[in-house]
Amino acid sequence: MIMSIEMKYSIKIIFLSSMLMIFDCSNKILVNCTNNNYMSKSNINPENNYENRRELKTIFSKSDFDLSHEKFGLTCSELLIDYFYCNICFDSHENSLTSYDGRKYSFKNNISPIEITNECLNLISTMSVGSNEYFKFLKDSK
Repeated sequence: MIMSIEMKYSIKIIFLSSMLMIFDCSNKILVNCTNNNYMSKSNINPENNYENRRELKTIFSKSDFDLSHEKFGLTCSELLIDYFYCNICFDSHENSLTSYDGRKYSFKNNISPIEITNECLNLISTMSVGSNEYFKFLKDSK
């Protein structure tokens, strides 16, 4: 049986596509944290097609993020975890935020927990799904 060139390429494309689907990289972001230094919730923003949460890594401890954010009357942890779908890995080697789609944003290590929270909110408010979360939060907090 003689196959046309189009047929050969079609078979290769179907095969490669199948392999990618079978061995697809998970869109869950793994963070090396333990229960002792990790805070998370299981709720996921229904608008988030990646079905995950943002991951914040910070050099600070849990108690450092218990500071009240004066603008919102919530602790930094509450704000990020409860309203902006962030898991937090404390006592990490870096300050960074990983978005739903896996993009990583690094912050300086010489900024405070309040400044990290503000940086996160500024970044999230510019993201496609995050901008809706931010404006909903502002509307609901009035």
